[in-house]
Amino acid sequence: MKPGPALLLGVLLLASAAPLSAFPLRVLVEGPKSTLKIAVSAPAQLRQDNGGTVDLLPGQWFTVRRENSGVVQLPPEGLVLVGDRWYPESVQFRWLRGGLLAVNFVDSETYLRGVVPREMPSSYGDHALMAQAVAARTYALTSWVRRKHGPHYDLVDTVVDQVYGGFARYNPRTGKSTLLTHPRTDRAVAATRDQFLDYSKAQGFYRAEGIAGWVRYGEYSLPVPKGRMLSQKVSQMMAQAGWNYHDILAYWYKSHVYQIAFPG
Repeated sequence: MKPGPALLLGVLLLASAAPLSAFPLRVLVEGPKSTLKIAVSAPAQLRQDNGGTVDLLPGQWFTVRRENSGVVQLPPEGLVLVGDRWYPESVQFRWLRGGLLAVNFVDSETYLRGVVPREMPSSYGDHALMAQAVAARTYALTSWVRRKHGPHYDLVDTVVDQVYGGFARYNPRTGKSTLLTHPRTDRAVAATRDQFLDYSKAQGFYRAEGIAGWVRYGEYSLPVPKGRMLSQKVSQMMAQAGWNYHDILAYWYKSHVYQIAFPG
């Protein structure tokens, strides 16, 4: 079955929205496996480590093996299908730990568009989503700075780090793709561009629950944090009660929000 050559137009349009500034990330999204099947949504090229090139066309499968590993370079609107997910920007295939790994090379703001709707419901309030975006950006920055996974990638795409779904999910039974980004979480990422917690104090940890209980404060009840960790469900309650994202983040992390601009 062809890999959805008539990919959702919305996916292609969203993929072309390049950010003004960001920092580069390498996210492990697949493997290790003996081979990996890939496809592209727009004409692209696999630049092989052996110096050769392979032209890739939409609607065609290509099998990456150890001998033809390399980097898929995509045009601005392009996506590459690895496993059942479509990824933006570029994907490197390299042999490591006895198999092929697929690593998505992606800037931080594009990465966050695939993270925030996977980590927090897009139906949550604007300021809860904005707090989530700042927390997730801070977590990505600390991982990037500290190189905690070693020299080959900065993050994995599971709950070990942050759940990253790329931009769309492919269904091999139907040949159709479903968009995984969302306009509301995209707006939260864009509205908080270049904003971080002080990562010397807070690394951006968060959990769905993440509280030790409640304490009375006059006529109100306030949550008791479990260290410097945001509770997503309680942050939604705060947003519904009128807290802005700066106040939500300050409550959980005891940190102000700082603006850090990276070269565009």
